[in-house]
Amino acid sequence: MGLENMGFFKVLNTRLSWLNDRQRLLAENVSNANTPNFRARDLAEPNFQDLLRRNAAPVALRTTVGKHLQGIGSTNDIKFKIQDTDTMADKSGNSVALEAEMMKVSQTAADHELMSNLYKKGMGLLRIAISRSARG
Repeated sequence: MGLENMGFFKVLNTRLSWLNDRQRLLAENVSNANTPNFRARDLAEPNFQDLLRRNAAPVALRTTVGKHLQGIGSTNDIKFKIQDTDTMADKSGNSVALEAEMMKVSQTAADHELMSNLYKKGMGLLRIAISRSARG
C-alpha cells in the first residue's frame, strides 16, 4: 500500500496542495497590486474535517482468501474553488489590499510548515512500526 492511499497522508497531501495553490494565487494578487481593475482572488477553503472523516478509514483487515471483500476506497478528486475577495476597490478599480494579502501569505506559509511537520511525524511513526515488526 502506497502512502497516497493512506487516509492520513491523503488528507495531508490535499491540504498541502491547497496551500501551494493558495500561495500561488496570493502571490499573483501581490504582483498585481498596482494593476488597474485587477480583482484580488483567494481559494475557498474546503472542509478538511469532512475530508478527513471520509478518508481516514479504519485499518483494513488482511484477507486470507481471494473471495474476501477488500472494501471500497475513496477517490480524492477535489478541485479548489477560486473566489473574489471582499476587499473594496480603490480609484483605479484594484481591490488588492497589500497588508491583508501579506497576512494571508504569512498564515499560509505557517500552515504549510505545520502540514510538513505532521507529514514528517507520520513518516516517523511508520518507521517505528516497521522497525518493531521487523524485529519480531
